[in-house]
Amino acid sequence: MCGIAGIVNKKGTGLLLPHLIKQMTGSIKHRGPDDEGFVLINKDKCQTAGSGDTQNSAWNASFVYCPVKHIDQVDEDFTLALGHRRLSIIDLTEAGHQPMCDSTRKIWVVCNGEMYNYIELRDELVSKGHVFHTQSDIEVLLKAYQHYGIDCLEKLNGMWSFVIYDAQQNILFGSRDRFGVKPMYYYKDSDYFAFASEQKSLFTLPFVPKEINRPAVFEHLLSARIELHEEGFFKNIFELSPAHYFIYNLNDHRFDVKSYFSLRYENLSTSFHPETCKKYSDKLREHLFRAVDIRLRSDVPVGFCLSGGLDSSAIISIASLLNNDKKLEQLTDRITAFTATTGFDDSDESKWAQKVVEKNNLRWIKAECKAENIMDDLEAIIYYQDIPLSSTSTYAQNKVMQSAKENGIKILLDGQGGDELFAGYPAFYTSYYLELLKKLRFGSLFSEWKHIKNSPTSAGIFIRSLFKIGLDSLIPSIAVTSVAKIYKHELNYFEKNFIKENTAQINFSNDFIPKPLNATLQKYCTDYYLKNLLRWEDRCSMQYSIESRTPFSDDPDLINFIFSIPSVYKIHKGWSKYLLRETMKEIIPEDTRLRKDKLGFSTPQQSWLFRINEQMKAYVSDLGKNDEIIKHELLLKNWDTIFNDAKYAKVQDFVWRYVCFLIWKKIFF
Repeated sequence: MCGIAGIVNKKGTGLLLPHLIKQMTGSIKHRGPDDEGFVLINKDKCQTAGSGDTQNSAWNASFVYCPVKHIDQVDEDFTLALGHRRLSIIDLTEAGHQPMCDSTRKIWVVCNGEMYNYIELRDELVSKGHVFHTQSDIEVLLKAYQHYGIDCLEKLNGMWSFVIYDAQQNILFGSRDRFGVKPMYYYKDSDYFAFASEQKSLFTLPFVPKEINRPAVFEHLLSARIELHEEGFFKNIFELSPAHYFIYNLNDHRFDVKSYFSLRYENLSTSFHPETCKKYSDKLREHLFRAVDIRLRSDVPVGFCLSGGLDSSAIISIASLLNNDKKLEQLTDRITAFTATTGFDDSDESKWAQKVVEKNNLRWIKAECKAENIMDDLEAIIYYQDIPLSSTSTYAQNKVMQSAKENGIKILLDGQGGDELFAGYPAFYTSYYLELLKKLRFGSLFSEWKHIKNSPTSAGIFIRSLFKIGLDSLIPSIAVTSVAKIYKHELNYFEKNFIKENTAQINFSNDFIPKPLNATLQKYCTDYYLKNLLRWEDRCSMQYSIESRTPFSDDPDLINFIFSIPSVYKIHKGWSKYLLRETMKEIIPEDTRLRKDKLGFSTPQQSWLFRINEQMKAYVSDLGKNDEIIKHELLLKNWDTIFNDAKYAKVQDFVWRYVCFLIWKKIFF
């Protein structure tokens, strides 16, 4: 896990790239505090450089001798600069220093991420004649590109965001992992192209303008949705989408983006068969153990997030079984679990986590989350996130990462992606019920309805979801805003012009999608839903220089297998994640396996917001004065009514998002 950055100067003169690339990597030091490196390139010259943060022995780190200068002493013009901040995880020696080159110094790579299958891929490449000089997974990536070219992406099992400079083709080849675990952003104009792991890094460049992207702000404030599109909160800053790569041609400066992976799903109409379910369960067990096993590969201590839910409990319990067999040094003498606690019975899952702790004899560390600390930490969290927060759950996640840092853990595994993969959210039931209805499977539909008590949904939620889907289909565009204000009270606080320019984004159904279950799961995994959860996690972990690993979110073998299974094995007799529950028999505590509620980094948001509402009010009074998108005076006038009536819970959530937006604007503008 690291930070990467790069600049292309199309003019070749003017701004000095050494100074600029140092600023870029300096702004993301938190992503890689262990080492720093640079390479500066013209077509006929290549200069490596270091800094005061460069590992002492890394000045001659490469297995190919590359004379290294201090970055402050490089005062020549270059057309390309690559920079890297390293968080040392695999091969802690200077041999893992980046940018890393091949033996000819014609191919250079900067990478943020981990190739979990690097051992197997390395063996494959050795059998094809390649010679390795390090134990680093990044050298495996470099040789894989040498051998397979762009097709190397098909070979990778991991999380990544990397850019490779290929001197022979005179191109930059950049890629992001299949589901967006690792970030990459870029900016381009007629004179420059630049990329980085975080937006703040791009804003260290004098030629990158800062401007708010109003449609993105509207989506966030009204619907709590972020980065739905390639252009996010900052205008002209674009995100490289998951499962995509780019080719930047340094000869003619053509920039092309293409997809390299498409998640296919099974849409077969079939009945549930216990024998078939058992076969799927046995196969799933193999995939799960394999996915967790290779994500335990590390040369530094590994710990686990444990919410007490099914997903995180499954991962840590599998790791415990693997450790019983292998006695893994990176798990130390006792597996460490971190749990966020809130002190509120309806959101605190520590009683569930405790069952897993006791079953596996874990070292258990609780990260205490208190309302009175939220506003103290909020500005720092938003700075590291680069965007406003959507909910207080990010605060709880942040405290878990902070606790891991304080306890000497550099890697955390957690269950992010389990809901999207195995069908854990109430919204999925709407899709499944409609699928059964459309396929005339009335017997199955009746059975599911009869067992709805086992699910996290209800008849009321299903009926309301159908109503909302109907509104999206039936309400004429001219009446959308008027109707929306009835159901979305927060919309009444939006300025008229702000609503008018974003009317097309208003909808009622939100997450309820009238598609078959597997199609809905596919959308959740490949659209913005999972990507955004991974985004929060990446920034929370990186704020504390922690590497976060998510087996459910980036193992292609596991994910492709799950999507080859018919939907009847994912929701069955009311149970969400039915197949995962069956697979976890005797592996996790039975009470945990049969939990019906759905939380996961849950926080008592309404209770917290009530306790900090006066602090939030002060922010709105101060920072909202010149705001042109929200009627801040009307909001202040109705403040007490909003926070003293439970029926305005959604408006309270909107206020929280607005406060976060105002703080974000203060920090970045």
